[in-house]
Amino acid sequence: MSDDRPKLQLDDDFTFACHKGLECYTSCCGDVNIMLTPYDVLRMKKALGLTSSEFLEKYTHLVQVPGKAVPLVQFRMNEENNKRCYFVGPGGCAIYEHRPWACRMFPLDEHAQGGFQVAVSPQRCHGLAKGDPWKVREWLKDQGATQSKEMDGSYESLVSHEWINKLGELDNPKVQQMIILALYDLDRFREFILNSSFLDRFDLDEDTIFAVKTDDVALMDLGYAWVRFGLFGQKTLKLKEQPGDGQ
Repeated sequence: MSDDRPKLQLDDDFTFACHKGLECYTSCCGDVNIMLTPYDVLRMKKALGLTSSEFLEKYTHLVQVPGKAVPLVQFRMNEENNKRCYFVGPGGCAIYEHRPWACRMFPLDEHAQGGFQVAVSPQRCHGLAKGDPWKVREWLKDQGATQSKEMDGSYESLVSHEWINKLGELDNPKVQQMIILALYDLDRFREFILNSSFLDRFDLDEDTIFAVKTDDVALMDLGYAWVRFGLFGQKTLKLKEQPGDGQ
């Protein structure tokens, strides 16, 4: 389907329900392209009891979009099970409470020109014809999509930054590794902060240092600050004065 579908705004109505009584139940959970945000990865890896590195290696692969500096992390479908999602079964989603933003949005998607649109046809999704009335705003809140979007505000700000296209597709693998480390591979990023010269170089207050040891969201926020410092030269982090500075 193309973006000539009717555009919906937050207070517009649509009809939808999803339950085991529908013939199409869970048919939408396979052979789809789902790009994961940093917050998606954070929630999913914790729900599965995996480290960030384990989750990324097993369930994702990187997608480098031509002309874009920030690589995308795509959820990997199960090739041995007709490209179905690894976490869907007869009873539904095994990590439903921690599902990614794209799944929370369904059956809606963001419209290319702003607003929203229904992502599938009633022929594929029977819940569009037999469902309950919803306002877009109510649906997003009910499914936790609004909260997820708020948590990914820093990500949206980064990938839409006016300088990001000027950087183009970075050909420096170390820079790309820095981006993935700081935004997605949070457990390894924590080790990097605590076991490298990071804390000797950057002036972080004691509360921040304490928080990043145990709080993944605080760690993710520091990751965004580090990436902005490294990519754009923004003063999101303060360097410590080193011996001999100013002499």
